[in-house]
Amino acid sequence: MAKLNREALMHFLNTKFTTAPTGADWEWIGDDIEELAVELNPDTETFKNIKGQTKVTDNGYEPSIDADPYYADSSSKLYEPLRDIALDRKKGDACKTLLLEVIVEDVADTDHLAYIQEVIVKPQSYGGGAAGVNIPFNIMEDGERKKGTVKITAGVPVFTATA
Repeated sequence: MAKLNREALMHFLNTKFTTAPTGADWEWIGDDIEELAVELNPDTETFKNIKGQTKVTDNGYEPSIDADPYYADSSSKLYEPLRDIALDRKKGDACKTLLLEVIVEDVADTDHLAYIQEVIVKPQSYGGGAAGVNIPFNIMEDGERKKGTVKITAGVPVFTATA
């Protein structure tokens, strides 16, 4: 396998801000962003018992993504929901949607490994400098994660869960 280019790992958000994959309206995150990573934030505790043994408690992960910058663009399907969450100070289910992660390991394949995840999207600020109105946001897992495959036709992903 050859080294994967960064565009091989895609992150899409459902801009309808629902958690139903059917009828989702996906937007690929990444315009104006030079680096985007899923921070796994492993939750572990290390301690030494009275025998001098080191023990580790592994509580899993608390993944998050920081999308910064996100320049306001009225032609983006993601702009209006982000604007409304920030300006209306929305919280809870009003900020919940789906994240679709796709990894394209072989461009000749038609089905690509994918995961769909319920997430909370929270803008961190709005405003910024002369480059434009910036609405950086965080994405945090908040619900069920499913493994499957994606077919991408004309830039539109269609997710199929693994049985």
